[in-house]
Amino acid sequence: MKWPARLQPRGAGALLAATLLLVVALVLPAVTLPLQRSETLVVFDITQSMDVEDMQLAGAPASRLAFARESARRALRALPCGTRVGWAAFTEYRTLVLLAPIEVCENYSDLLATLAEIDGRIRWGNASEVAKGVFWAVRAARELGKQTSIVFLTDGQEAPLLEALPRFDDVKAGEVHGWLLGVGGSVPQPIPRTDAEGQRVGYWRAADILQPPGSHEHLSELREPHLRMLASRTGMAYATLRDPQALAGLMRDASLAHRVPVPVDLYAVPAALALLLLAWQFRPARPRRFSRT
Repeated sequence: MKWPARLQPRGAGALLAATLLLVVALVLPAVTLPLQRSETLVVFDITQSMDVEDMQLAGAPASRLAFARESARRALRALPCGTRVGWAAFTEYRTLVLLAPIEVCENYSDLLATLAEIDGRIRWGNASEVAKGVFWAVRAARELGKQTSIVFLTDGQEAPLLEALPRFDDVKAGEVHGWLLGVGGSVPQPIPRTDAEGQRVGYWRAADILQPPGSHEHLSELREPHLRMLASRTGMAYATLRDPQALAGLMRDASLAHRVPVPVDLYAVPAALALLLLAWQFRPARPRRFSRT
């Protein structure tokens, strides 16, 4: 083969080395390294107040639950391989695990498919006893393993009204780490009323709900003080979720991570070295300069 004058190879040694490096890149197995990764159970409040459309996605109104799901979808895309994520749902007074934490890269499609099905159609009750739901979430995470943390997305609305914080003597503050994340606006909004199929059939009215005079439990807004109190009681951190991109950063919080063996592909290293060798081997020759005498 005849090479252009300015791209003449400089010798066979570099070509041979580049070829060997490319072969190594093709056959190099993944190396298992101990890396900091998290295992998180993401809990979605699927009660009817989460259907209030006081959030924004792509400039359009969105329900609190849709905002929470989109935040989780974006987090899945941003979390590193080796991270484990599972889904749970809260309604009535219990938190039920829908999918135990699984590795995000190998199971990305399955996680997205199950996430898309988390909505009012799987609601098994109309009550919203959030405090009990948070304690049940701690129990669920504890049963999954000591490394499992919680991300609980909710507006914090108790229905019926909470008269006193329930006693869960088996739940100790700080035994499960995680985030209690508030979702919702600060202005009270009407709560959509849905049927057993999750279809909207109107809105809750004041006459439909037992409530003290002067209250507005047929309307809903983010109950941040209540959620902060629950976070303090369980030893979790609290944040208000305003940006759907923010969830990934919260789930990468170093306090939620622990060392786990993670397979890491290193083929890019020999491949990059081979590319550098080839670039050096075939770099253009500098034209000779002749001086006039």
